[in-house]
Amino acid sequence: MPLLTPRLTQARLSRVKPFVGKKILDVGCGHGELLDFLPPTTESVVFLDRNKERLPKIRQRLAKSAIQGEFLLGEVDKQVIHLPQESFDTVVMAALIEHLKSPEWALKQVHQLLKPGGRLIITTPTPLGGRLHRIGSFFFLTHREAADEHERFLSLRSLKTLMDRNGFVIERYERFLFGLNQLLVARKQSSPAS
Repeated sequence: MPLLTPRLTQARLSRVKPFVGKKILDVGCGHGELLDFLPPTTESVVFLDRNKERLPKIRQRLAKSAIQGEFLLGEVDKQVIHLPQESFDTVVMAALIEHLKSPEWALKQVHQLLKPGGRLIITTPTPLGGRLHRIGSFFFLTHREAADEHERFLSLRSLKTLMDRNGFVIERYERFLFGLNQLLVARKQSSPAS
């Protein structure tokens, strides 16, 4: 495990924790680390990831938790996710949006899956943070695979544009880890633009 990866995960997910609701969809869930940060008021979580090899670790975490959970295999930016519409009050995309080839498609799906007024929580590196992540991967400080899969790094302006076009209103924005990462909390408002 690269040296900084656990610390980065902890920093991201501890920022997410105060904003989650009772029914959560964790898109790009990794090994289900979010489960370790959820408050006791959480009722259920669906873990969505493209890698089925993540399932054993997620099952281990769920076995130790009182929270109901399940794993779903899928890619939110490439295929339709077959879950009931308006069934989640929170969707978490921690360190994911920068990996998506089609973030617009992903956000349209997320919009459909969120209840009216539901929250989308995103963490993503700033453009400078993304460049430093790439450099760190050469020194085994961060995952090389993750660095190689980055598609783009989004500024606040580009995140705001994505939110506006897809029916979300930003409630909170902050930078953390010396300004190299971003937290965005957005509320589902209107229908996405066609």
